[in-house]
Amino acid sequence: MSSPSYAIMRFAKYKGPEIGRIEAHNERAKEKYASNPDIDRSRSDLSCHLIHPPQHYRAEAERQIADAGCRVRSDSIRRVEVLFTVSTGYLDDKSPDEIRTYYERSLAFLQEHQRSETIVSAMIHMDEGTPHMHVVFVPLTADKRLSAKDIIGNRKKLIQWQDEYYEYMSVRYPELCRGESAAQTGRTHMTVQEFKEFTKDIRKMTKLADKVEVLLSGANLLNSKSRLEQLVPMVKDLLLRFGKMKAQLGQYQEAFTSVMVENERLKKENEKLDSTCRAYHSRDFSNMSAIQQLEQRCLRYERQLSAIPAGVVARYSQQQRKAQKEVSERNY
Repeated sequence: MSSPSYAIMRFAKYKGPEIGRIEAHNERAKEKYASNPDIDRSRSDLSCHLIHPPQHYRAEAERQIADAGCRVRSDSIRRVEVLFTVSTGYLDDKSPDEIRTYYERSLAFLQEHQRSETIVSAMIHMDEGTPHMHVVFVPLTADKRLSAKDIIGNRKKLIQWQDEYYEYMSVRYPELCRGESAAQTGRTHMTVQEFKEFTKDIRKMTKLADKVEVLLSGANLLNSKSRLEQLVPMVKDLLLRFGKMKAQLGQYQEAFTSVMVENERLKKENEKLDSTCRAYHSRDFSNMSAIQQLEQRCLRYERQLSAIPAGVVARYSQQQRKAQKEVSERNY
């Protein structure tokens, strides 16, 4: 039997110019997105607006705030982004019109809780894995105060948001399930940006490890000195990156372990689940298969590091001790 599908809603808050980067992503302002290889530009024409932005996000937000005449602090939240999505696979057999209908209902839910005139943009993306929708609004209250806190609320209210969203969507889509929130489970998720930065570091490590491997395989008595000179800085960089990667893996491992325990419990209760139950989007990941791949790469780097000649490691260690000694002497 198939795994249950979850209606997913996530909030993100923005204070300043970073909204320009969000707009460029949401509105597909660039031809290529090197930082997001998941975007298939050949499918971008299938994406569509439910609400077109009247002007740039930042300018429209500032206009609304000025018209409201509300007090604004330097650290005020000026824009809120809501990401609506659903479990991977749920929309696979749906037509573009059916997908649009699904997200029109999601938007209608938000409009019941936040005034429509404060919504800057609502964009459905059809060119990134699971179709999803980004909605950006200005957090103006009914009495014209700028207060994301009053609208989104604390952890308890976020759970209420999720409950009400599930109830609203399940009227039309009764097969959907209500997932457990991070506030309830205490789970720590890896955000989209963290995941992308993490995988970017992995790609750099892979290239560096390949270079080290080539130098090691081609070393002989005649070129050992020159190879050693090349290996020392590479090994230094590789060791630093390797340590950072292991620390990050340790940071997220506890979260993934809790997900696995939760999934096992759900399997026994429902006799349906045969894989990880996912309730994540483009900005909130818990990707078990990706972590498993990263751990395999981690093992590979450990093997490569163990193959580095003792002389190279000794020379690197000697340089480190010398540098530390110089720093200590300067401080003294």
